[in-house]
Amino acid sequence: MSKTGKKVSKKKIVKIVLISLAVFIVLNLLGAAIGTSTSITHPGHVSYDDVIKEMQKAEVWGNFSSYDKENYTIQGFEGYELHCAKISTPQTEGTGKYLIYSHGHKANMYSASKYCDAYIELGFTCIIYDQRAHGANAKAICSMGGTESKDLNCLIEDTYQRYGDVKLLGLQGESMGTSTSLNSLKYTDKVDFVVADCGFESLKFMVHDMYNDMYLYPFGTCADIGFKLIYGIDTSEVSGIDALKGKGVPILFVHGSIDDWIDVQNSEDMYAEASKYAYCEFWLVEGAGHARSRQVAGSDAYRDKISSFLENAGILDSYADSELAA
Repeated sequence: MSKTGKKVSKKKIVKIVLISLAVFIVLNLLGAAIGTSTSITHPGHVSYDDVIKEMQKAEVWGNFSSYDKENYTIQGFEGYELHCAKISTPQTEGTGKYLIYSHGHKANMYSASKYCDAYIELGFTCIIYDQRAHGANAKAICSMGGTESKDLNCLIEDTYQRYGDVKLLGLQGESMGTSTSLNSLKYTDKVDFVVADCGFESLKFMVHDMYNDMYLYPFGTCADIGFKLIYGIDTSEVSGIDALKGKGVPILFVHGSIDDWIDVQNSEDMYAEASKYAYCEFWLVEGAGHARSRQVAGSDAYRDKISSFLENAGILDSYADSELAA
């Protein structure tokens, strides 16, 4: 005699479906908390060769190979070793003008090649370095500009001590490097200007904006929790826009019009805030995606924009009037 299975009620089926859906949602929220925070804090190693090839392929390497280079290391925040290089020419030596470049997430110091021509032609010696957890540096947790800004403050102090002729010091950031550059203003008053390319106004804003674009609104909060509980990072404190409050540092904000990674609103918001306290400009580069403004605009246009900004801010004479242009 065959056994007949019990009929499952509709109520029980609904209950099973709801429980399964709840488990699915919870697992996905946990995935957001763990996955997002881990992927950002652990950028993975990208070699110098890979970045050099990328810059050359994008045709932004310029004259970088011809410049004098001096490699060295310094002690960053809490003794963390940073690999650095001084990039100069005989014409930039003795000018007293220095520029420190901070690269983006999953890059290294050699992405500076796309900007060095512009600054060298304006008479600046360029200081480039690997940010924490990148390049030749030891493994570490990347906080997208939080701890890295404290490292940069150490590099700023070292630059003044190492090169006794510093008369003018600027910062150039790209993406995460802009976050690092702007957040460093919390710790130093020795910066004369900043060029902030395609930066985000805060880590919290960036993470939430990413999920909001996908209509996954609770996932941003879960990612915040993951950063805090797993890595001790408060996403609201990694905030370039907050660092601008009360700072009289001239800033040129640069952003590509079709940046689909860091929305242009970030630079617009920071420009509006920074302009309350200092001379600032905002340059929207039409047709440029994320970290592509220099590539789309070209080295000469990028140099000329920096030059006019510095002239308008009363920091330097224009490039056209400089001895280097003669």
